Amino acid sequence: MSVNFLKQNKFFVIINILCVLVFSCLQFVSCNSEENLESLISSISSESRKADSQKADLLLYEGLAEESKAAMEDLVTLAQVEKEQHRFWNTILNANQNIYSDWKIKSPESINADITRLYSNLNDTCKSNNVYFEQSANSAINVFGNTKEAPEKKYGFGLSSYDGFWPSFSKDEAQLLGIQSKIIASIVEFLAESSDSKHKITLMQILRESVGKEDSQHIASDILPAMQTRNKLIRFNEGIKSFAFLIKFKSHTSHARSFINQLRPPFLLRDLQVNRSDNAFVSTSRQAEPNPFTNEVQANQQPLPIVQNVESVFTLLVEYIYEVDRDFETFITDFLKNEKVNEDALSKFLEISGNSKIRSKINKN
Repeated sequence: MSVNFLKQNKFFVIINILCVLVFSCLQFVSCNSEENLESLISSISSESRKADSQKADLLLYEGLAEESKAAMEDLVTLAQVEKEQHRFWNTILNANQNIYSDWKIKSPESINADITRLYSNLNDTCKSNNVYFEQSANSAINVFGNTKEAPEKKYGFGLSSYDGFWPSFSKDEAQLLGIQSKIIASIVEFLAESSDSKHKITLMQILRESVGKEDSQHIASDILPAMQTRNKLIRFNEGIKSFAFLIKFKSHTSHARSFINQLRPPFLLRDLQVNRSDNAFVSTSRQAEPNPFTNEVQANQQPLPIVQNVESVFTLLVEYIYEVDRDFETFITDFLKNEKVNEDALSKFLEISGNSKIRSKINKN
């Protein structure tokens, strides 16, 4: 019967067999797919986490192009500032006319001889140019009641202590004192050039800074007090070295103006005080005069001031810049030893700042 059933229902049997086979295959595929699906889900989750991590990292670089552009603009600005600073300090130092830069080393004895000659030369220069010196009490009363002039002494020009006296200066200190004497000579010559034959100039005082330990012991009244230079000098750090001098004289304004106009770098005018000289104005009274229109005498006429002397006392603080330490080549070379920089940016900076020659030296090193 079963055989007959199979024969009679072949199609049905075949379909059942196919269904069993399909089911078995699907079951097998389903089992394998579940494992692959879990693996795929795990892989997708991992990639998603990596993508999120990369997005977080990319946020750090967001706007990098704009920042890079701004940084290059700042670099150009900085290079231009460096170029201007280099030009400015070279102008201030004025190495071609700087006494310190051109100074040839001399023996202390030779400097002593130069200063000794300086007294006579500057005294003669002043006398021949209508420049006089403010005299202290040079006269004395003798027992007979006659006034006797004391022997005239050469003016010291801030170096009074070394007129006929020369202590044991070190070689370096003697050089600085010699340089100061040359600077003072230039200042006095400026004053002489400012004079005219009509009105005299009275040199009242020249003060200077000490150049060292030995000089400090002998400079005496020629010392320039530190309080008079406080917050007034340009040497705000150790990279700038200078001497400070104070010169005080009595003259007309035109003389002072001429003197100041000659103070060109490395001379810098750091302070100026002007005080009206004593007896600058003398008041005189005029007699009452009749009014030409009424032929009456005007009453209550006040004395009218008449200018007889327009001299003023000028006190000038002068700074002489003799050294500016701006060794940019050493600075940039030492910097590059410890830092890595963009080569293109470095080349652009050096070119704009006027230091392109340094690039070849850096490459050699």
